[in-house]
This record gives sequence, structure tokens and C-alpha cells, in this order.
Amino acid sequence: MKFENKPEDTVLILGAGELGLPVLRAMSSKVQEHSPVKISVLLRSNAAHATSGPLRTRLDELMKLGIAVVEGDLQQNSVDELSALFSAFSAIINCSGFVGGPGTQIKITQAVLKAGVPRYFPWQFGVDYDVVGNGSGQPVWDEQLEVRHLLRAQSTTEWVIVSTGIFTSYLFELGFGVVDAQNKVVCAPGDWNYAVTLTTPEDIGRLTADIFFHQPAFRNEIVYIAGDTLTYGEIADLLQAHWGTSVKRTLLDRKKLQEDVAHNPDDVGAAYRLAFARPDGVAWKKEETFNYRQGTQTTTARQWLASQHKI
Repeated sequence: MKFENKPEDTVLILGAGELGLPVLRAMSSKVQEHSPVKISVLLRSNAAHATSGPLRTRLDELMKLGIAVVEGDLQQNSVDELSALFSAFSAIINCSGFVGGPGTQIKITQAVLKAGVPRYFPWQFGVDYDVVGNGSGQPVWDEQLEVRHLLRAQSTTEWVIVSTGIFTSYLFELGFGVVDAQNKVVCAPGDWNYAVTLTTPEDIGRLTADIFFHQPAFRNEIVYIAGDTLTYGEIADLLQAHWGTSVKRTLLDRKKLQEDVAHNPDDVGAAYRLAFARPDGVAWKKEETFNYRQGTQTTTARQWLASQHKI
């Protein structure tokens, strides 16, 4: 397959946040082995021209890594404007997250396809949206499924989806509603035997770079990775051992979760708890993952907890 005016060594990464930065670091490290690959990052104007503070610190790091900055706004720019930006690149890795609001991931995908980008890693660093399907209780998940439909309906752009589960840290955030460290409570959405897969952004960054450069290349497929996969019961056991005290275990049945969403439509945590109260689609066995097959070590929930001082 040949693409005019698209050298196969130009990669654009969308975003330099919680996931984007680890991906940028890992890709930059890999480039030392796969030269000459040129890595660029898309940043909003204020981040691209920051003169002080955290944004400037991040910009300095990107420059030291030899990463070029491209200015653009995934939320404000139109499909045509984004397409014009994307058309210069042979591959795009989308680490933008959901901050752009509803419809943003559809717009980005449409722009990638319109630009004829040869290879695309969409923002699908999460659950298995094919298995979950529509109507999960989480509207952004429905949009993620639509992104997959768009990609499968064409043949110009090859795509790779990296399924990661949730970020490890999110499991332990009070807003998610599974772990309440202060009161030593663990809640199980749906069933104690339901499981969740979780991976740290640092591991996702390393493994995404490994998957990007893997030979033979992954084409039009989903690659599963995992830092850990635990049932809610195992999470309660883990925290009981970590805290060294008994934990209160509370089962959240689906009826209660549905009522919480109905009464609190703006509560993101309530929507996620309902979405994760299911036996499939949000977890997979670690033994079936790319990192396990490659013999790549990843951070388990136990290891992550041991590194924290506030939980």
C-alpha cells in the first residue's frame, strides 16, 4: 500500500496529558531504536506557547525529547481544519481523552479518515466497546462504539485499538465509588464476582509504543493489554491486606445503580458505576494479553498501592 507525500516516519500524537505524556516518552525512547521516525504532538495554542508554570515545564520536556509541536484545537477546529493538519502524517496516536466533550472523538476520526492517514490508533484506551454495545449507561461509550463502526466501514486507513481497561488510579478514586479509603469501605457494582481490568498510564505508554513498532505490524485489530484484572471481591481482599484491618463490603445492585443515575444525571461516577456493573466487556484475563505473551512486566494493583502514601 503506497501513500503519496506521506513518508512513513511521521507520527502525530494528539495530547500530552495523563496518557499522552507517557506515550510521548515511550515513543521517543523507541525512536532511538527505529530511527528516523519523527514524533510530533498536537497542542492547543496556550500550551504550545507557554512561558511559565506546569505547561512550560511540559513543553521543555517535549523539546528535550526532540518532539515537534503542532498547534491545533480538537474541540474548536472543524473536521476540514483538523484534516488539513493530519494530512502531513503517516500515523496518528490519539491520546486526547474525553475532555473535548460529546462528538469530539467522532470528529477526530472523521478528520483522520478524510486526511487519508495510513495508520491510526484511536482514543479507545478503555473497555471493549464491541462487547458492551450501546445503552451501557455511559453515553461516551456509545460514541466510542460509533468510532469503531466508522473505522470498519473504510479500507484506506489501517487502525489499531489498544484495550486497556481503566487507569489503575481511577479504581481507587472516591468519585468512582468502589473504594472509600477513609471509611475502609469497598463497594461492588453489580456482583462481587464481576471483574475490572486496570492499567497504569505509564504501562499503557510503553505497551502502545511496543505495539506501534511490533513486527509483523498489527493491522485493523484490537490488542488487549492489562496491568491487572481483579474481581471486586479480590479488590476488597487486597485492600483488607493493604490496610491491615477489616473492610466493610457493600454490594450495589443494578436497580440501586440505575436509580442513582436517574436521580443524579450529572454524576459521572454514578454513570460509570452502572456501566461497570456487568460480567463482560470491562475485563479480560491478563494471561490473554499482549504484554503477557511478550513477557512484559506491568504494574499490578498491589504494586501500585504499595507505591502510594495516601491510600
